Amino acid sequence: MIPLKLTLEGIYSYQERQTIDFTALSQAGLFGIFGAVGSGKSSILEAITYALFGETERLNARDKRAYNMMNLKSNRSYIELDFVNFEDRTFRITREFKRNSKNFDDVKSPTVVLYEKINEEWVPLESSNTQHIIGLSYENFKRTIIIPQGQFKEFIELGAKERTDMMKEIFQLHRFDLQDKVSNLYKKNQSELDHLNGQLIGFDEVTSEQIETTETNLQLAVESFVAIESSYKSHHEKFLRLKKLKEDVLELRTVKALFQQLLEQKGEKETLRLKLNRFEEAQTNFLHILKSKEKLAQEGLIAHKRVETEKKRQAEIQQLMQEHSSNLNLLKSQYELLPQRRVQELDLELISQLITFSNEIKSLQDRAQKGRNFVEETRAQQRHFKAKIQETEIQIASLKQSKPSAHELMELGQWYTKQQGIQQQEDDLNKQAIDLETSIAVLKQELQAIHPDLEKFRSNHLLVASALEQKLQSLQDEKSHLLLQQRLTQYAENLKAGSPCPLCGALEHPAINQGQDISQEVAANEKLIAEANESLKHQQEQQFQVEKLQLRLQSLNDQQQDLNTKIQLNANNKIVHAQQFTWIGYSATDESSYTSNKQELARIETQITTVEQQLGEHQATLASVEEKLEKYNKALHQFERDEASKQAQINQNMGNLKALRWSDYEMRESEAVEKEYIALKRSNLDIEHDYITLSERLNELNSQFAAQYSLVQTIVEQLADIRRESQETDATIQQLLVASPFETLAEIRQILAENLSVIQIRQELEQFQIQFETAKAQISQLEKKLVDQVYDENEFLAQEKILDESAQQLKASTEAVARLQQERDQLKIAYAKKENLLQQQVKLNLRHDNLKQLFNLFKGAGFVQYVSSIYLRQLCDHANIRFHRMTRNQLSLQLNDNNEFEIIDYLNEGKSRSVKTLSGGQAFQVSLSLALALAESVQSNSRAAKNFFFIDEGFGTQDITSVNIVFETLLDLHKENRIVGIISHVEELKERIPVSLSIEKDEEQGSQIFIN
Repeated sequence: MIPLKLTLEGIYSYQERQTIDFTALSQAGLFGIFGAVGSGKSSILEAITYALFGETERLNARDKRAYNMMNLKSNRSYIELDFVNFEDRTFRITREFKRNSKNFDDVKSPTVVLYEKINEEWVPLESSNTQHIIGLSYENFKRTIIIPQGQFKEFIELGAKERTDMMKEIFQLHRFDLQDKVSNLYKKNQSELDHLNGQLIGFDEVTSEQIETTETNLQLAVESFVAIESSYKSHHEKFLRLKKLKEDVLELRTVKALFQQLLEQKGEKETLRLKLNRFEEAQTNFLHILKSKEKLAQEGLIAHKRVETEKKRQAEIQQLMQEHSSNLNLLKSQYELLPQRRVQELDLELISQLITFSNEIKSLQDRAQKGRNFVEETRAQQRHFKAKIQETEIQIASLKQSKPSAHELMELGQWYTKQQGIQQQEDDLNKQAIDLETSIAVLKQELQAIHPDLEKFRSNHLLVASALEQKLQSLQDEKSHLLLQQRLTQYAENLKAGSPCPLCGALEHPAINQGQDISQEVAANEKLIAEANESLKHQQEQQFQVEKLQLRLQSLNDQQQDLNTKIQLNANNKIVHAQQFTWIGYSATDESSYTSNKQELARIETQITTVEQQLGEHQATLASVEEKLEKYNKALHQFERDEASKQAQINQNMGNLKALRWSDYEMRESEAVEKEYIALKRSNLDIEHDYITLSERLNELNSQFAAQYSLVQTIVEQLADIRRESQETDATIQQLLVASPFETLAEIRQILAENLSVIQIRQELEQFQIQFETAKAQISQLEKKLVDQVYDENEFLAQEKILDESAQQLKASTEAVARLQQERDQLKIAYAKKENLLQQQVKLNLRHDNLKQLFNLFKGAGFVQYVSSIYLRQLCDHANIRFHRMTRNQLSLQLNDNNEFEIIDYLNEGKSRSVKTLSGGQAFQVSLSLALALAESVQSNSRAAKNFFFIDEGFGTQDITSVNIVFETLLDLHKENRIVGIISHVEELKERIPVSLSIEKDEEQGSQIFIN
């Protein structure tokens, strides 16, 4: 991630909108942000992390973050960050939150919008989550990209688990965490193996011998089945012939019995046929006309009832018409006087308004008099406060003329401050020079104490060490020879007749060597070896001490040379700075005049502030008084306009009176006149409403009466038509009755009442005729077929029994063959399945062993920890390249067996110690080396062309030499395509960095950003 532009407004000490263009800073490769304590340097980094992740180091969500981040003089906070990610895509993220206008402590939750620049346009994205865009979580972002204040040593102080989790996320080590996958595969394989073993239990008795036995039994069963089947076919053919004869005999008996029943039913069916013909004739000629007659009779009855009902309704309408006409005549006289009553109604309304306007004019005159009194009092207050303001302004102008120049004092104060810094640096450098000279002298004395001539010491050391090593080797050989002799003597003493020799294995020992006691020689040899080892160790320790002292002496000489350069540079700066003192009336060595004038300036400015505050209070009071005066004048003018308007309305209303006189009502109460007006108006409305309603209702009744009369006449005509049609129908029925075979109409009605089902009876008669003729033909055919044939029941039963016995034998034989075939087929299938299962068992057992080894390998995330340790050791190796240079090869970083960081101290025999024992400056150096190595590892994986790194602490803990080394290290990063930004208040760094930002905090405008 590389920032392009950052915009701040209303954040911490940034009151006004400030914009940082990181493009120019990034081109320099190394840039800085400098400013006094509390000026807002670290707020820039917090703004970046808050814009990207919504998180800050100093505040969390429980700390009312939005309220505490917002500048107390601002009602809106805004952050806008443009940046490029590792894919070279450009994004912009904005966060904005506002203060509640009604509650100062209530700051609304921020609104977040993430954009991507596509075709030179900012396109908003659906999600504002930047973690997948940057490729890092917030915790790892502040460990590898932007390291906030107070968090620089966090990485080296992390526990093993936290550091492993961090490495897993940064380097995507989750892909090596295969424990769950292997466990699932192991469990799945074990489940399949258990299931397979369970299946194989059922195949224990399935063998090739069992299949061969079943094949033999099946062959014998098939031969028996063929013989039984042939016998069964012969018996079955004979039985079928006898069965057919029996069926024909029984069928003949059945058909004859059926034919006899049909003969008995024939007379009954003929009677039914005649009855059906008679019903069909009555239905065809009389059913329809009789139904028409009944329908006409029903319609005539309905029409007669309807005539009576409608005539009754006609009489009712006529009665209502007479009543409404009478009421209308009574109301007509009052309706004709309604115009005169309307005039009186309008006059009463005007008189009511006249009384109201007269009362309102009196009220307006009283309020206007009070308003004139208020205006006069307010004008007196206005003149008083104007005089006060004029006096205060004169006093402020006098104080401003008398105060010293603030700009001159500020520049002079800066000169004194820089002078003090140069002097303090000179004192510090001189003190360091004295300390270095003392340390160098002490080291030289220690070297002289070891040997006055170091070259001679080195040559003698080599000779002595070589001689001691040769002597030690000779003594070791002698010791081996003596021990061998001593061991052989012990073997010889332990030899007995019949026991084997440990060297040659012989059981006989004719000439046993008589050894000598050489224990004293062995002891003397061991003493000489110990003395030689002690001498060699003393020589080596002496050599190591000399090399260590020389290394320290070389380091101190280098520091002394750098220090002399700085002393000379500081002296030149002091001379140049002294030449810049140009203020008249002040002394470069005496600050008393500056101090007194500064105090006088502060006193006068305090007094001016107090008087300006009084002036503001007077001006506010005057504004309030003038506002009230303007309000009173407006109200007074409005009273006068309202009074004139009311009087004009009174004159107009008096001229509009027609029927009533104002003098008769002038002294009456407004409520009484209003009541009289309302009563008259209501009466007029009631008369008008009642007259119009009665007229409209009478017209409606007239229309209804005419319609009702027409309806009655229409129904009477319909009733006459029905009666005429009924008479014509009766004549037609008489004519049909004469021409029919029936005597009376009652006879016809009786026949039709039977309601015979013509179609069903016709079908029944036809079916009977068909059955009768069919039975007759079957009898004739069967009698011809059974000529010369005799049926014997006993013979049929005997043959049926023989066939049943043969069928039982055939069934048993068939079942035996099928059972043996099924058994054989099942055995073959089971045997093949058993073979397949055994092959699968071999594969699963082999997979079980392999997965078990993998499970043990990946158990407890051990493999991930192992891979993490590899990455950590590589990180250590990369960090040591810079750490060695920063510490002049005195310290080194390593990992112990628990993957915890340790320090190797080469000035203390290369022994290891905890990183917590480092000084503040050394801790900064190792943290910086690790952070740079971690950032390089992380950002190299991103394949970005350039990488960004920001540091916010630590330079104040370094001495001059260490600062130089760190600075050179940071400069080298630019050659490696790295962009490094630092935040510090160390002035030496500011002078050496080509491009930087200065943060200055103004009491009125807040923090301001300037580019140097």
